[in-house]
Parts: sequence; C-alpha cells; structure tokens
Amino acid sequence: MQANAFRWLSGENDIRIFKRHSGFRNDFCSVCGSPVPNSLRDSGMVWVPAGLLEEPVASRISVHLHTKSAATWERESIQCVRLDEGPGSLESLNKLL
Repeated sequence: MQANAFRWLSGENDIRIFKRHSGFRNDFCSVCGSPVPNSLRDSGMVWVPAGLLEEPVASRISVHLHTKSAATWERESIQCVRLDEGPGSLESLNKLL
C-alpha cells in the first residue's frame, strides 16, 4: 500500500524493529509479538501483514519465498514466482514480477 494511504490508529509506541543483514526488517508488537506494518525502505510503500486486514482484499499471490525449506506437500500458488530463499533486495524482487 502507498505510505500516504496508511496511518496508525493506536499502538505505534509498542512497535519494535529487528533489522536483518540483508536490509529487510521485521517490525513487531512488543506486547503480543504479532507482525505489524512497516515501511519498505525508500519505496514509499508500507507492507501490511494480510492477517491484520479486516475487509476482504481482491488480490493474488505473485511470489512465494523460501520454498527450499517448505514442507514437501506445499504446492500453493504453483503458478506464481517461487524462490528457494528470500530476494536480495526489494529491487531484485520487483524485477521478477
């Protein structure tokens, strides 16, 4: 979602950030541990975990990450881009789509 279309209603002070060496980050609630929305670097976009949405969303899966460590029975969204691991950067992920 575009960052200018996102706003916090509450709980922003409870957010903690874990940054990975790749530059990706995980933002989470320090009270319950749930993943929370976070900015995608300098893209002007905000990543929102689908489990936080209250309304149905008309979207489709376009990339499936970390398939190398997926369960052997996992075949969901076989038509989308499938990566053995995570992308090196947001830019490299965008080139695949």
